[in-house]
Amino acid sequence: MTTPEQPPRRPAPPRPVPPRPEFAVTPLRATPTDATPKAVAVSLSAWVGSFVVLAGIAGAIALDLGAVRDALEASVAADNPGDSATDITDTVNLTLIGSGAIAVVLILLGLLGIQLLRARKTAGRITLAVVGALSAAGGVGLWMLLSDAGDATAGVLQWAPLAYSALVVVGVLALFAPGVSPWLRPSR
Repeated sequence: MTTPEQPPRRPAPPRPVPPRPEFAVTPLRATPTDATPKAVAVSLSAWVGSFVVLAGIAGAIALDLGAVRDALEASVAADNPGDSATDITDTVNLTLIGSGAIAVVLILLGLLGIQLLRARKTAGRITLAVVGALSAAGGVGLWMLLSDAGDATAGVLQWAPLAYSALVVVGVLALFAPGVSPWLRPSR
């Protein structure tokens, strides 16, 4: 307030603006890029390699089918001496057909998982993890099942199922590398 004897106060001149401090904002997480992580490429390569090995196993069995059947029949007959020849032949046939059918189903599910992964869906990683666990167990089971017929295929059945299982395990483990999760969840 002003009184009649005092003139009104003039406003004080503005203070100079202090210099701004320099600062930088660093994000807590790295922003995902659209570039496919190397781990995904390794996983896809391992899966394709496993399919090639599985096709090689099927080809080796098909090329020496008679020798593989004879070796498996001799093994089943030695383990079950009281079974008839028809039962032994049926068991070998069912084993070979069942193994082939399971392999085809696992390949189709693996291809589905690969397509989901390439579409950057988390379901692709889950699908490939489940199919990978089943495939690795199936590869070891096939190795144990066909180990008696390993000599019939020039030794392919002695190492190829284990190589298949190893490739599948590499394909699954690569999907859980640190850079894959952010890539699967792109920013919207």
